[in-house]
Amino acid sequence: MKAADLQLRSVRVRFLHPDGQEEQLPLDVAAEVAFEHCGAIRRIPHRADQAHTPSTHWSSTTNRMIECESYLESVWMTMLDFDPEVTGFSGQPMQLSGVDNRGAWKATPDLFVRRVDGSATVMEVKNPGRLNDAKVRATAERVAACCAVAGWGYELVGEPPGRQRTINVLALAGYRREMVGVSDYRAQLLALAREPVPLGRLVSFTAEPLVARAVVLHLCWTGELTVDLTRPLEDTSLVQLAVVSSSTGARQ
Repeated sequence: MKAADLQLRSVRVRFLHPDGQEEQLPLDVAAEVAFEHCGAIRRIPHRADQAHTPSTHWSSTTNRMIECESYLESVWMTMLDFDPEVTGFSGQPMQLSGVDNRGAWKATPDLFVRRVDGSATVMEVKNPGRLNDAKVRATAERVAACCAVAGWGYELVGEPPGRQRTINVLALAGYRREMVGVSDYRAQLLALAREPVPLGRLVSFTAEPLVARAVVLHLCWTGELTVDLTRPLEDTSLVQLAVVSSSTGARQ
């Protein structure tokens, strides 16, 4: 049976409000809920010898801890934090259940993502080796059909595209928190980077190069400075002041 032949019936959405109160709504009504602020609807299991590595992720976008079921999920959360188009996201904030012409089913999507234009996307994060698994595909078709009804986008993903970019973003994430020294060095470093300058040379202009390096990497995370993330981050990497679009205010 093809995904186009799927006939959804009686889909319900169970979720927790930010205050912890549980509610269940029809899919069309639940489409108005701000799921990016909701907590996880289920307790993520922790047991010895399990294949995945559940943890919690501190989101610099939402300034809160978010439960994640695997390391790959935490990587995606870091990539979402780095994306300036993302205003919020949550982990496993809803359980979908319903009946269709294939039978009764339940599904708990991995991520709910909200973007600056108000649009939302539900993401399922799976081990790349399981993306073509029949059970995974069947669940994906049902969740995607629900998303179409609710007006959300849907993505079934494995690893983030661009391995070197992912490596670099994960490295920059270590500097995502505002740190001591940022305010002291920000203006100087931004002024020195009005034209492209090698990272190593940029920090050498300051009284404390080690502190300045950490500040530069923080500013690369926030988007105030730009650097080519498709290549390894080195002292020779060219760093430059981000250009702000006059029409949108977005950094380029």
